[in-house]
Order: sequence, then C-alpha cells, then structure tokens
Amino acid sequence: MENWRLQRLFEAHGLRDGDLFFLDLIPLVEMIWADGCNQEGEIRILEDCARRHMAELNQLLGHQVVTKRHLRDFLQRFVHRRPSPALLAELRQIACHRLRRRARSGQADKAREVLDQCMDIAAACVTRYPYGLRERIMERERELLSALFHQLSPRSGRGKDITPSLDASGS
Repeated sequence: MENWRLQRLFEAHGLRDGDLFFLDLIPLVEMIWADGCNQEGEIRILEDCARRHMAELNQLLGHQVVTKRHLRDFLQRFVHRRPSPALLAELRQIACHRLRRRARSGQADKAREVLDQCMDIAAACVTRYPYGLRERIMERERELLSALFHQLSPRSGRGKDITPSLDASGS
C-alpha cells in the first residue's frame, strides 16, 4: 500500500528516486512552510539535518549511495521552491508511518529526532515583529506540531491528519 502511494505521488509530482532518501525529513520541510515562507534560519537547520541524515544513510549502507547531488536536488525541490501543501501532507503521512513503524521496533530515536528538529524550526524564525508573548510559534506551526506528536507516537494508530490550513497565498 505504502509503495503504491509513493509511486503514484512520485509520478504525479515529478519527484525523483533520490527524493526517497530524504522522505524522513518531509515533516521538517512541512514545518518550514507552515508559516507560508522559508526563512534562512529554518533552512540552515534543515540543511544541517539533511547532511547528517545523508551521512547516516551512507554509513548504514556501507558506501556512498546518497550523494550531494541528491541532497541539492531535494533541497531545490522542497525547500527553495514551495511544494504543494497537499503533496507535503501526503508525504508526511507516509514518512510518519515509516518512522512510527521503526519506533515500534525499538528505533524510536529517529522519530524523536524529527520532532525535536521540527520544534527547532518552529522556534527559529518569526514572520513579523513585534510578536506577542505566545506568538513566537505561529498557530499553523502549533497545529502541525500537534499533528506530528500524534502521528509519531509509537502507540498511535494511523495518525490523525491535521494539516495547517493555508490559503493560496500561503498565509
């Protein structure tokens, strides 16, 4: 089921095989875009996470399979240009399912790491100054964090999809 969904999404949106290497990072990408814009501090956090993720995958595989080119293409497609919120929400469902499945098998660190990185991104930048006492993290970011906490919980079933509502302008 998951493979069929991925294949359909990849074909429909022109995604490349190299993007699959970074599927676990889709919640971070979605967090970057939750407030409608990608800001430098958020991008730096994701780029750092993506480089470490690439190194972990290559170490796990025993040789360099994931290249800097794969990373650049992924960042260009998902971070430097805004993907459709619907595509990100669908990819998040798949990514969270995979992370949750690993957590159930005793590999909970990656799911926790993704949540931690999403919190860092949410707190990294604001879109307007001054901001109120509780406005450092915007409402749409809070909604997405709540969904991710639920979706990545090892005890979670399928995970409720709470996608931040964005109008066409992204605000």
